[in-house]
Amino acid sequence: MSCLYHYTSQIGLLGILSTKSIWCTNALFLNDPTEFKHAIQHGKQMANRLFEDDYDERFGWLLRHELELTTADDLYVSSFSERPDLLSQWRGYCAGGNGYCLGFDRQALEDYCAANGMRLEKCLYNHDDQLGAVAEIIAAALREFPAMPMSRAEFEGFESKEKVDVMVKYWAHLEEAGAHQAKSIISTACEMLIELAPRFKHEGFHEEAEWRIITNEPTRQILYRPGPSYVVPYISLDILEHNKHALCEVIVGPNPNQDRAQKAAEIVLRAAGYDASIVRSSCVPFNYW
Repeated sequence: MSCLYHYTSQIGLLGILSTKSIWCTNALFLNDPTEFKHAIQHGKQMANRLFEDDYDERFGWLLRHELELTTADDLYVSSFSERPDLLSQWRGYCAGGNGYCLGFDRQALEDYCAANGMRLEKCLYNHDDQLGAVAEIIAAALREFPAMPMSRAEFEGFESKEKVDVMVKYWAHLEEAGAHQAKSIISTACEMLIELAPRFKHEGFHEEAEWRIITNEPTRQILYRPGPSYVVPYISLDILEHNKHALCEVIVGPNPNQDRAQKAAEIVLRAAGYDASIVRSSCVPFNYW
């Protein structure tokens, strides 16, 4: 069985078991709210280069214009890691002997996402991989975009005045007969870039090997919880209601009372209908109390 791991606190563990759900947080309220902006910025830079090319100028301009209007107000994500019992995660999310690492069956997560119009995606840490993913979306859109009435080679063979005449007629076509197709393709490309955006992480965090459940404009109710200094919007993903056995492992983080902490977790899990054998203690020799 292949698992993905979700690090949480005592309150988080009890909440997940009692509601049979995990939180999926609005992307604007993540620990690093600038993460999702990188894909959009890469898209703008590529649009700028296309705008500087007479042949693809109109596509570049329309893409850049649409990206300027693009927001991620309705983008929600939930985070997991390929790595269980990871020191950096205990430090970051489960301070003071107050942490648990919950292992979820990857196939069960994928099934849940497929049934609810969501995606389970692996984060990209390498800069070249990030650029490549953005370029692939833009290249696909450009291939589908209403084409100039001649090849690039033919266009490049024209004098400047002839080029202008061709471009004026082409732009008129895009504003009339080809308007719907052009707008649809540009809009789709921007939506794909928005949904790609939460997969981008700084290379310095590659150790986390993070995966994310991603959903854009969810149909379920938006809920709110108190944050460090502001209210945080989120939605609830009833993963354990969908499949109780999606939860397949619980690791008790480093704790000043490790035996008691594990025994308590076993009692809590049994009360929730799980076999206590899925509980084990962290192997990390870390003392921070």
